[in-house]
Amino acid sequence: MNSTFAIKDQTVNELYEGLSTEAIDELKKHEKLVTAPKGSMLMEHGKSPENLVIVNSGSVDISVPAAETHVSLGSAGPGKVFGMRATVSGETPEINVTCLDECQITLIPKSEFMAVLQKYPNIYFSVARVLSADLKIADQLIRDCSRRPTVADRSKIARRV
Repeated sequence: MNSTFAIKDQTVNELYEGLSTEAIDELKKHEKLVTAPKGSMLMEHGKSPENLVIVNSGSVDISVPAAETHVSLGSAGPGKVFGMRATVSGETPEINVTCLDECQITLIPKSEFMAVLQKYPNIYFSVARVLSADLKIADQLIRDCSRRPTVADRSKIARRV
């Protein structure tokens, strides 16, 4: 069930795509560029993030907790933004995001992001685009899971053989 979540233009992250130069410049004033080592957890299920996280290079694993382990939903690379829903709604993330290799990331403190959002309300269109892309990914994962045979189905098939 592992999927790769692709961003169509690797040179622009999914948040900045379509924003005005002024809005991008304002957001860039608050960016902090960081190198995250392999294995670093960028987002943790149930813990409110302090920053919006943008992957610039490298790849990350997206997983959800299940029993005493984590189930990988797939991976993402440059251009993917994490923490948007938690930033705008105050909800805690449902996922874990862990670096599969060394990643260059951009952090934007959520308080600074929200201040820029108030100054440039047109950013909400980009926020909606990011959240819509995340919803599309979640919908595809649900569809993929529903097509997989259940344990009961596999038992029936095994008995026939």
